[in-house]
Amino acid sequence: MGSYPNPVRMTPEQRKQGDFNRLMPIITEALLQKVWLYHKKFGSWYTPEEFTKAYSGRFINNYDLEQLLANLVLRDPRSGNNAFQKAILQKTAQYQKELADLTRKGETFLNKVIDYYRDKNTGL
Repeated sequence: MGSYPNPVRMTPEQRKQGDFNRLMPIITEALLQKVWLYHKKFGSWYTPEEFTKAYSGRFINNYDLEQLLANLVLRDPRSGNNAFQKAILQKTAQYQKELADLTRKGETFLNKVIDYYRDKNTGL
């Protein structure tokens, strides 16, 4: 669970305790659709039950409540798994490219060293 940077000057209204019940429609909808809550800003996934447990008993000011409402979306958790798999494939491809570049540089340097000492020994 991330935290929002509070604005430099919150209004008195933003500092007041927010009404958790404003979050109930999205929680209820998640339960009905059998999906999870995804926090776009923090990339966090919550089951409806986890989200309720995490936020129902704590103080949430109006500013944080508005940020939650702006950043929570309903998503099928399978899409998170697909995104995870895609990210792994992208990182693997990036790693393979970097490894190939490093190998090429290393081989070029090694050949330069071999050529230098071979030429030194043959008197060229």
